[in-house]
Amino acid sequence: MARQQRQRGITGAALAGAAAAAVLLPLALAGNASAHSPKWQVTCDKIVIDLTNYSDKEGVKNVVSLTVDGEKVLDQKVFGKEFHETFPVKDHDKPVTATFTVTTTEDPKNADWNKSETKTIEVCHTPTPTPTPTPTKTPTPTPTPTATPTVTPTPTPTATPSPTASPTATRTATPTPTRTPTPAPSTTTPAPVPALAATGSSDATPLIAAVGGGVLLLGGALVLVARKRRGSSES
Repeated sequence: MARQQRQRGITGAALAGAAAAAVLLPLALAGNASAHSPKWQVTCDKIVIDLTNYSDKEGVKNVVSLTVDGEKVLDQKVFGKEFHETFPVKDHDKPVTATFTVTTTEDPKNADWNKSETKTIEVCHTPTPTPTPTPTKTPTPTPTPTATPTVTPTPTPTATPSPTASPTATRTATPTPTRTPTPAPSTTTPAPVPALAATGSSDATPLIAAVGGGVLLLGGALVLVARKRRGSSES
């Protein structure tokens, strides 16, 4: 009787343990599966990769790869528990594709842990800047020109010609007449004419005396004329 009760107790405990294991095992597997988080996002100018909660146990290998427009950006990059990286995308004028791949040897067949996805990277549209309205310039009123008064030209006074001064006649110096010194009367006593011998013609004596006096007077006159001429030429 006691033996039967003991067997029943063991059987009940085994059943309870099996039931608990059946309930807890799926939960544990689900929790482990949900712990791996392979995420990646793309925009027109960058790609962001976030891998978390992977196993870093010995013997487990986690690998990630990324290709953008046929160019390898990541080539079999090995990582541990986590991987976080942002990759810029080159300028492009048309959509390009990006391929992301992550694998783990912890469970190679688990689709949640191992992924290979391709996404399209669109062209970045630069918004057209709104043109700044050009302020309308208020036209500046043109000032009315002030009439310039006509200036009556002042007649230029005609210069009165100065009377031409008549050239002053050069006064010719009147030569001072040279006073001719009056010759002193000759005191030379004429040689006495020897008395002619009375020849019986004594009537000619007065005539000879007159002729001699005339000759003396003529000689004195010639001397005076010569001196006057000499004085005029020296002036």
